[in-house]
Amino acid sequence: MLIRCLLLIVVLSLSACFAPKVIQQERVLFRDMVANNVEVKRYFLEVNENLEIESGRLFYAAAGDEEKPALIIIHGTPGSWNQYARYLLNEKLREHFYVVVIDRPGWGRSIGGDTNTIVSYKDQATILAALSTKLKSKSGNKPVILMGHSLGSSIAPRVAMDHPEAVDGLLLLAGTLSPELSGLRWYNEVAKVPGINWLLGDWMRKSNREIIALKGEMDAMAPLWKNVRTYTTVVQGMKDVNVYPENADFAEEALDPDLTEVIRLYEDGHLFPMTRRDDVANWAVDILEKIDRQLLACERNEAVTHECS
Repeated sequence: MLIRCLLLIVVLSLSACFAPKVIQQERVLFRDMVANNVEVKRYFLEVNENLEIESGRLFYAAAGDEEKPALIIIHGTPGSWNQYARYLLNEKLREHFYVVVIDRPGWGRSIGGDTNTIVSYKDQATILAALSTKLKSKSGNKPVILMGHSLGSSIAPRVAMDHPEAVDGLLLLAGTLSPELSGLRWYNEVAKVPGINWLLGDWMRKSNREIIALKGEMDAMAPLWKNVRTYTTVVQGMKDVNVYPENADFAEEALDPDLTEVIRLYEDGHLFPMTRRDDVANWAVDILEKIDRQLLACERNEAVTHECS
């Protein structure tokens, strides 16, 4: 009985970012609004470029005009594109963007989705950069903004660090960014115990492995934050119990203040991307408008805060 109670607590803690009520609502909305919507197209991108894994196969869904700037949405752990699919139908986003939601490498229908393979942030960045490059080629080199939630928000900056030509803006929602704030919680330690680890099932085991790897990945990224030269908006719920709210402070210290906006939501927790979609759309459009103003300034030789390329 004690073991069952402990297992239940561990599972609920590991999956807290996808509370049952919220995920149930998303599943219903996905079924009713997205699953059979002819405006939502499905694609696969094959990637082979010096990866530690043999190849990359990225699944993504997209909606809108592919000649517009692209917004690529990156989910956390555990997760899939379904949980953010409603953004594909957001009118304000569709007005400004070609909206793309991925199955992150290791999940869903992307590489490793049916195995235990979890690729490194460096490899995930290579795959995401390949997608961005493809979208840029279709749009005539229009901007690409990466939007990440939770662990997706931790991974997105690695793309800007390693492949700056592929990223024009970052919208980072409720993500761990600081190495000092990326340590394991007690339930992640418990989930490593062989018996409990087996009982969790593949989905939660993969998620826990990603959380265990977070500290090492954040340490590896620590000296690379200076390479992030894109307009970036960081949004953090101050009642978040999954990600330390102090990550907002780290963002202000690590990123160029001329290119960065940090927004603190004092009454929100970890799930605000699912409850404040209009605000998320406004933040994304705001980044695009900053990029457009910068491009215009470069054309006029008026750029001051950001290098023209």
